[in-house]
Amino acid sequence: MFRIYLGDPNEEEVLSWLMENVSPLGMTTKADFNYYNTYHGDDDLWVMNTSDVSDVGGQWDEISELIFRIKEDAMLCGLRFGGRVV
Repeated sequence: MFRIYLGDPNEEEVLSWLMENVSPLGMTTKADFNYYNTYHGDDDLWVMNTSDVSDVGGQWDEISELIFRIKEDAMLCGLRFGGRVV
């Protein structure tokens, strides 16, 4: 798995890019009492977790973790939105 972390991303723009360039949206989940939303691409080729971190007083109000199954998809996303593939 390949991960990218984005601070204060435009969630709609990132989701649109993922659905156009990697795979369509498979499902969205948010468990009760969780502080994050999770979006899954078909066959979990990508997963995006977004979390509101504004109450911890850090640099960002929201952080997104993008998880990719294929390294090339992660690298293209990193080129498009920034971040580092880990």
